[in-house]
Amino acid sequence: MSMVSAKEFANWLYKRFEEVEQGVSLTREDINQLTGRQNFSLVFVHDIHYELMQSGMAFVTDTSRENFFLVRVCDKPWREQLEHQQQKDQESVLNVVSINLSR
Repeated sequence: MSMVSAKEFANWLYKRFEEVEQGVSLTREDINQLTGRQNFSLVFVHDIHYELMQSGMAFVTDTSRENFFLVRVCDKPWREQLEHQQQKDQESVLNVVSINLSR
């Protein structure tokens, strides 16, 4: 097996997991096995991330750089998300019927 480039691996990841909403995780060992590498650098991870971001997915690692995560990127601005959440919370409060036991 020959070594796979970051771009080739990013394309492979995208094709296999584009329909997965929650994302997937991979270990360093998984990536070595899938790419034919004995080890890889953080630059390799950044290159994979760069390629996937063009398709709305992110490839990130934990602080130990042993676990990697392929996740969907949400492009909803944070203010819009908060306003939506607050509106939803307010609607759920309005839908609650209070029971007045003092009648």
